[in-house]
Amino acid sequence: EVSRLSLLVRAVKEGRSISQVASMPTQELRGLVREDGVERRSIGIPESLVGPACIEVLETAQRAVDEMDPEGLERILARGALALPILTVIDDIVVPLLSRIGTGGPSGRVRPAREHLAIVVIRGFLEWVVRTVDVGDGAPMLVAATVAGEGDELGALLSVVSGAMEGWKGLFLGPGLPAEEIAATALRLEAEVVTLFCAEPLAAQALPGEIMKLRRRLPGNVYLLVGGRLGVEEERVARSEGVTVLSTFAELRASLRALGSSR
Repeated sequence: EVSRLSLLVRAVKEGRSISQVASMPTQELRGLVREDGVERRSIGIPESLVGPACIEVLETAQRAVDEMDPEGLERILARGALALPILTVIDDIVVPLLSRIGTGGPSGRVRPAREHLAIVVIRGFLEWVVRTVDVGDGAPMLVAATVAGEGDELGALLSVVSGAMEGWKGLFLGPGLPAEEIAATALRLEAEVVTLFCAEPLAAQALPGEIMKLRRRLPGNVYLLVGGRLGVEEERVARSEGVTVLSTFAELRASLRALGSSR
């Protein structure tokens, strides 16, 4: 017979919170796990990766956002992570979902409350992914942040996830930090890479100045990687400061993979 501990582990993997299932009687817990298994099959998440699967999961996640169903969104992301490669979940589900939310979704109408709800759930999911990846002792350090005036933190958090998948230990500093604080933290932790993410136009205008401050405070052997919605001038200044400008998280992972191999 399946042990209570195994049942608890299964329930948490299915997206249930620990507080929800910890005090549940064993028989009731067993029924919950069985119910989750039935629901998993009903939403069509396969055990192997096929192209349409990601589209189906993305559409299910979008419906959860539209219906303001945080628990449903949390479950679909967690189950996707169990059934599909995590990088597939990030590239083909999480990033497109964030793009839809940012542009108003397929209908062009995502209300602020729905957007905030979805972001809270996605942030929790990404933090869970980071906690579940064991990069091991001696892993190189990556510090991720957004500059002052930038409130969109998920791009920076996705940088930490990308780093973890390539064997980097990441620290997410949160949104809207001045260059001086980012540099001081990177120096204290002996980080080898600092990633910045910029999504808001006003923050992008201030980005060149923050990049120059960072570059002058960091040793030359600390790599500075920048992604997000950069204009032509912001990108020009970044490149002139020796900063690597990235368009996608796949490019970020490739850069981190190359840097890791050259250590």
